[in-house]
Amino acid sequence: MHRALIILSLALTSLAFAGVVDSPLPVLSAGQTTYHLFTVPSTIASGGIETFFGCTSLEETATIQVGVELFGPAGGAPGNDAAATSLSVAASGTVLFGSAAVGLFPDSNPGIPFLSKGSARILATESRGIICTAFLADTGSDPPTSMVHLNIVKKTKQKGD
Repeated sequence: MHRALIILSLALTSLAFAGVVDSPLPVLSAGQTTYHLFTVPSTIASGGIETFFGCTSLEETATIQVGVELFGPAGGAPGNDAAATSLSVAASGTVLFGSAAVGLFPDSNPGIPFLSKGSARILATESRGIICTAFLADTGSDPPTSMVHLNIVKKTKQKGD
């Protein structure tokens, strides 16, 4: 009994520290490796402001599966199912992830949880060949009257590190 309690305690401790850097990666496409390409700090879904993620394939022939995972301000497990909302990005194609917003027509709603702030990671089935951007936009105007670019960090290395 004592040993089982120790094992359970260690398992719960490791889950408590999970977050954007160390949560297990989901399987976006059966039989393919999932890569953590980019991290996006300061995502917001509150007060009429939503976060959007645009990704474009640089591939000439291959299709790449791309997904977005969102994390709350305290880290922990992802707040959405990136595998269920991931998209196939055709060669030279572009997709937009985000909540349904006036004037913007996302290809997939990654299930952005209602968070005042958080972070995200952009995942793909290839380690290169995708470029992405992220931005905040107001959802109360058509077209949006305010938008702001969010920094994207290559996995965990910010410019200047």
